[in-house]
Amino acid sequence: MADEEVAEQGELAITRTGDRLRLAREAAGLSLADVATRTRITQRHLKAIEKSDFSELPGRTYVTGFARAYARAVDLPEAEIGASVRRELEEDEHGSRPLYEAYEPTDPARLPTARLTWTLVIVTALLASAYGVWRFLSVEPDEALIAAQNRAAEESEAPSTAAAATVPAKAGPAGAAVAADAPVVLTGVSEVWIGFDDATGKTENWRTLDPGETYQVPPAYIEQFTLRTSIPQALKVTVGGRDVGAIGPADTLVKGISLKPADLVARAGASAPATTPAPKTNR
Repeated sequence: MADEEVAEQGELAITRTGDRLRLAREAAGLSLADVATRTRITQRHLKAIEKSDFSELPGRTYVTGFARAYARAVDLPEAEIGASVRRELEEDEHGSRPLYEAYEPTDPARLPTARLTWTLVIVTALLASAYGVWRFLSVEPDEALIAAQNRAAEESEAPSTAAAATVPAKAGPAGAAVAADAPVVLTGVSEVWIGFDDATGKTENWRTLDPGETYQVPPAYIEQFTLRTSIPQALKVTVGGRDVGAIGPADTLVKGISLKPADLVARAGASAPATTPAPKTNR
């Protein structure tokens, strides 16, 4: 009887998704380093997921995606884990809200004044707006946020795309021919999240690069996917050892970046500043 009570208490104690992921990892005989290798997520972030301490993750946008990747690594149903994490995020948001005293309408002495009533209405509206923004930002990367980010990226990239179409590639190293099979290598200048989108704009694969970590894009990815990242200045892109320069404005979501060597080199040539010939002097 005592053993059954202890087991029941142990089951009741496991109330967070992080506990479930940790127990699955231990049952599979995996270390955090093993899961980090499988998911390409840093051990620091994996520890935060196991503790359900989502504030330590790079942003709530990626909490659900990271948790689903962890679930795949330990053979847990990723859709169920993703839904569980979203519920926990929503519960945390509700728990952080201030509580207001309820007035009894039957007691005239305790009826709120008009000023207090308007204050409560404004505060409630602000809280509702904040909750709506949080719900929008807390969905995982392959849902509604991706669609909104795609639209924002298309609008922000429209001027640069037009410029690239009208400015011819310059002669010299930036405009030199490049082999179609030249290796495309991504290097993290600082910790950076990158994703690979299919033809429909859906992010099929994502990973985190640590500072100095390199990742050579597989040929199949080059043909089938485009690149996205939200911290362009933290990512260095080289084609055949040639740095193609910045792929977008700092701290701005960029997506739809073609990984084909010729496109990357042409993009670098189009973004290179034009040179003005020195004025001639009469002697």
